[in-house]
Amino acid sequence: MEIRNLKGTSVEELVAVFNRSFSDYIVPFRLTVEQLKSKIIAEDIKPELSLGVFESGKIIGFMLHGLRNNTAVPTVYNAGTGVIPEYRGKGLVGAMYEELLPHLQELHIKKMILEVIQENKPAVRAYEKIGYTVSRKLDCFSGKLDILKSNKEVTVQSVSEFQWDTFMSFWDILPSWQNTVQTIENGKSLYTTAVAYRDNVPVGYVIFNAESGKIHQFAVSADYRRMGIGSSLFEWINTARKGQEVYVYNVDHDSDSSLGFLQKIGLSEKVVQFEMSKEI
Repeated sequence: MEIRNLKGTSVEELVAVFNRSFSDYIVPFRLTVEQLKSKIIAEDIKPELSLGVFESGKIIGFMLHGLRNNTAVPTVYNAGTGVIPEYRGKGLVGAMYEELLPHLQELHIKKMILEVIQENKPAVRAYEKIGYTVSRKLDCFSGKLDILKSNKEVTVQSVSEFQWDTFMSFWDILPSWQNTVQTIENGKSLYTTAVAYRDNVPVGYVIFNAESGKIHQFAVSADYRRMGIGSSLFEWINTARKGQEVYVYNVDHDSDSSLGFLQKIGLSEKVVQFEMSKEI
């Protein structure tokens, strides 16, 4: 059995081991080759910092890591860890971390973060044993939209450019790695952006993937909340999606207003995740 980085491993091989590893997960999950390619680009996943466990030349476990060192605290993000069922319980995740940590220290990486489903207690315990602690809870919603009341004084328009200064002024919570400004900029061709205007003033926005239905960011100006602005934005999405399901992942659990709004428009909480971090 050998542990090495994934520089020489094809995306097709990674998709195969990823899907097999997550086939019996709490929330079964599958990726296509194109989806994994997009994920690698958007989340800054680095093959040289991502590891695989190989048995007779075949990958049986993996750990994908994204790197962002253009911030005050250089950080790596665990973008996915899995081991195929018949090789679990053999300490392979811990062995991959033992291999990885010296390389991160050489690169002066200061922090590691990941997300794990709260109900996956064995994984939570394993990460705690390595030194991770819970930093916050993230709620994941999905369903078909049921919007009872929007604001008819609001105009919602798609825009071609991200207006980050304006958008970020609406925030009172920080997005997770998958939904950050850099992730969205990296994969900008994948996303549709809509802005809500009242009297020609931007008062809210949403960024989503029209094909998958995944909503990466949404926010309304604090001065215009509870006025149907969010409902108008999601009504626009519902039209764009032709009534199909939408998905809102990793909403900060402390944002009562966001959680309440999503439930009010017909979405259900499906999973709660822990965001965990480890200082190096």
